[in-house]
Amino acid sequence: MSGATAASLPVPSDPPPSDGVLRYLGIEGCIRLPFTVDAASLRDELDRLPQGTWTRADRDPVVQAHVESFFAIGHPRGPRPLPPEDRAPLAALPKLRVLLRERIGAEPRRAIVARLRAGGFIPIHTDTPRFFRGTVRLSLQIDADGPQRLYCNGLWYEMEPGEVWAVDNLRPHAVWNAGRGPRVNVLADYVPSSALVETIVAGERGRGVDDPPARREIESMTRRHYRRSRWRSVRYELFKLVWRRR
Repeated sequence: MSGATAASLPVPSDPPPSDGVLRYLGIEGCIRLPFTVDAASLRDELDRLPQGTWTRADRDPVVQAHVESFFAIGHPRGPRPLPPEDRAPLAALPKLRVLLRERIGAEPRRAIVARLRAGGFIPIHTDTPRFFRGTVRLSLQIDADGPQRLYCNGLWYEMEPGEVWAVDNLRPHAVWNAGRGPRVNVLADYVPSSALVETIVAGERGRGVDDPPARREIESMTRRHYRRSRWRSVRYELFKLVWRRR
């Protein structure tokens, strides 16, 4: 842990570690946590939600162009911080609520349920450091057509339904859903606690695989995607400049 201990982790009132919590702990890459979730039960809960619960993301519509999602906890980033409260859909998802609020052993800042369409992808991007340096990003795998691969900082990680991963979202990362069905996962950002740090440290490291042809392909797909979406991207960046000044 590079000399860091759970007790020495920054608390929310402290300046967050400049390079993110995982690297503060001496961890590079993504970690498969040492427990699984009941993906089938969670999928059944989600399948009973009204279709209107899922919406196209207006936060970064270029990166999230192929994704439908909803907030289970917390709110999108905005000019004023909002509390990490339960959102309406979570009342219909009791198993997911217990998992997010009780099983992880830390305080969630936000949790987003995301559905990446078949054949869709999330291009290479890096999350905004000033919003995420003080949190740990967990990715809970719920449903997919076959194992899914996450690209993160030059390596590929194969993830299966039921697994939970700590993901370094402050490094360049991307996902390509090559399956015939949607990929469903939950992205949850937690304030680090002693219990969560212990779980992360006990996780499995070194699962990243170097795959140069796949890396070149996702880089090429990313360039094409951003080129096609350049005007939408310009509009989004202008929108961010406006709300930051509010």
